[in-house]
Amino acid sequence: TVHHHWSLPIDSYMLQITFQQYGFSRIPSKSTTKPCSLPQQIGNGPYRIPRWYYNSVRMRCELFYWSGCCANGNNFPSIHNCKRLCEGFSFPKLFTRFLLQDALIITDLDQGHGKTLQARYYFNKYAKVCEQFDYRGIDGNRNNFESLQECQQQCPGLKTNPSLSTPQIPCFGDSTCGVNQFCHFGQSQLTTVCCNRSPTGDRCHQLLNIGLGNAFLQRWHFNTNSKHCEPFIYRGLQGNENNFLNQNDCQMTCFVNPCAAGEPYQIQGNTMQCSPAKPSMCPNGYYCHIGAEPQTTVCCGNACEQQVDQGQGNYQLQRWYWNIASQRCMPFVYAGLKGTQNNFLNQEICDRTCYAFENPCLSGKPQQGVNNRPLCSSTYNNCAITHWCHIGAVPQTTVCCPGKGRAVCKLPLAFGSGDANLKRWYFDQNILNCIPFSYGGMHGNQNNFLTQQQSGNPEMDSNGRIKICSKSLNSCSSTFWCHIGAQLQTTLCCPDRGNFYLESTACQLPLAIGHGGANLQRWYFNNNIHKCVPFIYDGLHGNQNNFLTQQECEQTCPVFVNPCASGEAQMGRGERPQQCISHNQCANGYWCHVGAVSQTTVCCPGRVMNSAAQGYAICQQPVTAGMGNANLQRWYYDVNTRQCLSFTYHGTMGNENNFISKKACQLTCPAYVNVCPQGIPLLEISTNQPRLCAFGENSCGPKYWCHLGLVPSEYQCCPGTETNSSACKMPLSVGIGGAPASPVNRWYYDAAASTCKTFEYNGRKGNQNNFISEADCAATCTVFVNPCDRTVTLPLQTCSNSEACPSGTYCHYGSTSQTTICCPFEGNRCSQPMARGIGSGSLQRWYYNSMKGICEMFTYNGIHGNANNFLSKENCEIACRINPCPDGQPFSTSNSVYQVCVASTLYINGCPNGYWCNPGSNSFTTVCCPGAVNNPCNLPMVVGEGNEKLQRYYYDAMARVCRVFTYHGMKGNQNNFLSQTACQLRCRPLENPCIGQPATTTAGQILFCSAINKEVCPVNFWCHIGSTPETSVCCPGATNPCSVPLSPGSGNADLSRWYYSADDRECLPFQYNGIRGNQNNFLSQMECSRTCPEQLCLLSIDKGACSEHQTRYAFDRQQNQCISFEYTGCGGNLNNFRSLVDCISTCGQLGF
Repeated sequence: TVHHHWSLPIDSYMLQITFQQYGFSRIPSKSTTKPCSLPQQIGNGPYRIPRWYYNSVRMRCELFYWSGCCANGNNFPSIHNCKRLCEGFSFPKLFTRFLLQDALIITDLDQGHGKTLQARYYFNKYAKVCEQFDYRGIDGNRNNFESLQECQQQCPGLKTNPSLSTPQIPCFGDSTCGVNQFCHFGQSQLTTVCCNRSPTGDRCHQLLNIGLGNAFLQRWHFNTNSKHCEPFIYRGLQGNENNFLNQNDCQMTCFVNPCAAGEPYQIQGNTMQCSPAKPSMCPNGYYCHIGAEPQTTVCCGNACEQQVDQGQGNYQLQRWYWNIASQRCMPFVYAGLKGTQNNFLNQEICDRTCYAFENPCLSGKPQQGVNNRPLCSSTYNNCAITHWCHIGAVPQTTVCCPGKGRAVCKLPLAFGSGDANLKRWYFDQNILNCIPFSYGGMHGNQNNFLTQQQSGNPEMDSNGRIKICSKSLNSCSSTFWCHIGAQLQTTLCCPDRGNFYLESTACQLPLAIGHGGANLQRWYFNNNIHKCVPFIYDGLHGNQNNFLTQQECEQTCPVFVNPCASGEAQMGRGERPQQCISHNQCANGYWCHVGAVSQTTVCCPGRVMNSAAQGYAICQQPVTAGMGNANLQRWYYDVNTRQCLSFTYHGTMGNENNFISKKACQLTCPAYVNVCPQGIPLLEISTNQPRLCAFGENSCGPKYWCHLGLVPSEYQCCPGTETNSSACKMPLSVGIGGAPASPVNRWYYDAAASTCKTFEYNGRKGNQNNFISEADCAATCTVFVNPCDRTVTLPLQTCSNSEACPSGTYCHYGSTSQTTICCPFEGNRCSQPMARGIGSGSLQRWYYNSMKGICEMFTYNGIHGNANNFLSKENCEIACRINPCPDGQPFSTSNSVYQVCVASTLYINGCPNGYWCNPGSNSFTTVCCPGAVNNPCNLPMVVGEGNEKLQRYYYDAMARVCRVFTYHGMKGNQNNFLSQTACQLRCRPLENPCIGQPATTTAGQILFCSAINKEVCPVNFWCHIGSTPETSVCCPGATNPCSVPLSPGSGNADLSRWYYSADDRECLPFQYNGIRGNQNNFLSQMECSRTCPEQLCLLSIDKGACSEHQTRYAFDRQQNQCISFEYTGCGGNLNNFRSLVDCISTCGQLGF
């Protein structure tokens, strides 16, 4: 319901919307009286909120702090509001049209109903914008417009200034606006006004809001995701505070993250700043980012230098990290949470981020692959024909260098540069031999070999001659291979550089076209596409992946065999067959063929759609064993039996009716098992599958009952009578096996015993007398529930508080009258352990804890407890005697009953000699305990044991004070008093100087005073100044000391004091004995003379209580002079003088 206050005066409405800023509701007054004449009202809340009020005396608006509660109308959120209303300023009444918004703006989106979708617009009252939605054609509400323009015209909030809660206040910046406001910069001066701040908090964390209107204003906002200030186009109205005129304002207000990745390093939530002078301030894994200003000179994370962390979680995500030691990206498995930044989605991103190289080439730049990665190493060479592989000390300097030459062995020795000190070999042309040398690691030439064999020496025979070989006669030893050159001189045994003398392993080598210009037709195995490809070999310096014919290559290397029966497999990256693990990885029209190996697990063409509407096309395909040598156990769907059956698949040329598991087959095709004892289950029309059900839901309908199987798919609706009370008459049926689960325990109703019993159900073909739980069985069939923990004999005997049970039994109090019966027990009920029982009850009970010797509370579930179960703590303590004493047994009377004592007195407590009274919480624990001591004040404080929380006092012998503590009721000691006074009287003798009891504090402590702080005494108490601080206390008595007679007191202090003599009307000395005096007792004559005349002259005039007529004089404090009055002869007070002179001499000089 929308309440429009259209009849309210403007000032009353303005006050109402003003107070709503702090959740303060005020019913608008119908009076037209302005609030400016009201007084300032701070209120009585707990806050200090700056507000403004109009000072009618000074005739101006002034600042004050409002408490947050209970204000009047003279309370404004800003000085502008106060001045506009109270200092004669006028303000536009544009905001009055806010009151006239149509009710359609308040209604929520309603799409209506129907099948026709029409593009419409509605006003989102939460976002304050018009948004598009799909209208269904029928019904809906009035918040429904055919165009965006119509919506914006109909909703007044879209055409006014941005703030709907206060009048327009022009501004030039935030400093010109009030508290909790900001300056909204619009398209014109009319919309550059003060708006209320958002209650959501920091402006930099507010979401981007382009606003509404027709303006196109270049603005900037802070993006919390990218941590950067970004431009946007503002429409002029209804924006928020995350709206800046330029990038500089945005960056000066909102922190911009200068780091390329991740957040800057923080200590206790504060960003750590570094400096160019101290870049080492940053911790490991961070570097000092030198920005343009101190705010951006911070420690940024270097992902490549951080340790790899597998993280936490249950995921297994394939990721890559940069290995600093090997200077390469390596794979690892990420657990999903709490890793470091050294964590990349793939090798390409890792290489692009972390890999850096140093140019080791003598001349020119090296050839590099994707993300600057090297193209060669000691085991492979993918360099172009114009480049050669320079093997450096680290992977960064192992690159393809330009300038590949043919006369490698004629090049001179080149030691290179660097600090690597690598052992290498070069060919010395003069002595025609390979010589070792130390290589610096960079800037060498091609006459540089890792081993002596690598430098090119062919295998020699026993006579020192080069060993000749051929393809038909491979005479090379195991560490050499037969190089087939262009002529006989180049067909010889070359050294094996990487143990690739096995032909099948040679297939892993890259293409090596060599050099020499021979132009020989050869074949090599492309390991990427698993095919043999022709190439032209130059005749020299090739490798073993070099075959004379295609047949020789295919016989040696594992070429790809197409496993698809209906065409070529889908090709992926690098022209390799697209491998897969599911259909989702294949393109449209392809399906994932799962072969015997990964090479035959590829995307094959001819995918068919599978759904109920299309007749489950996959499931209609015939079983196909395929071709090949594999023997794979697979599953197919048999349309005749509606079952998934196993078959042997040979690895290729199959179809989609081929599943890895029986479950996968059943998930795809409509296979089901008939679990009913008679007939077939109720089938769903749409899926032709059995209708699934659950016990008690009545989802099967008439003439069917719910068979409760072992797996969800076998909870089927079977034909027969429903599972109701008739099922309780059926015999037990254990069913038959076959379900994909082990037999389980179930419940059936035994009609003969009128109880539910367990049995083992095999899973299928059972009947209705089959329940998952005992509760389901009991809810269907009438059973007798035995609440006792032992077998009971019939008939049952009920009991109550008034009806006792026979010997050997106890009254079991259950949650109902049916479970409140006499149950048998043996032995001592108090020694039995606590038993919560079973059931759904939550009953508060008590049991005796024999280990602690106390009764404790517990929650009883309702049945199958034991005899150690009492309705109240008192019943428990009566049945099981409690020993509250710390040592020994309490004193017992002649009939073996514990002696109850009185703990409220100090010495007479009813206990015999050698016993003391334990101050428990009741008569069961307030008993006489052995081990009494003469001076309990020296004992330590003991909180004791039990469940009680009793406020008690003990004497602290070190501090010589009585302190409060919480006593648990038992196992304490004698240093335990019911009150502080009892503690003080027992442990620190207190000499009472008063006639009556001295004043005490709220905590029960004696209230002391002194000559300089007599005012601490409460009303009707006066400060007694004794001979010691202990006797200087607040004593009871009237506060007028001059009207009481002289009292020397008692004691032997012999103190010189002064008192006021009413007869002599002067202050006289006397000797005070120290205690039990009265108020007419002054430390000096001056104090006495100053106090008493003043006191008596201030007394009211009292004529007395007799019938005589005597002229007397008294001081009238209203007239401030002595006047005559008629005294009756008795009674009255001291303001009574026989002559005017006496009155004036006593009271005339006081100057009242």
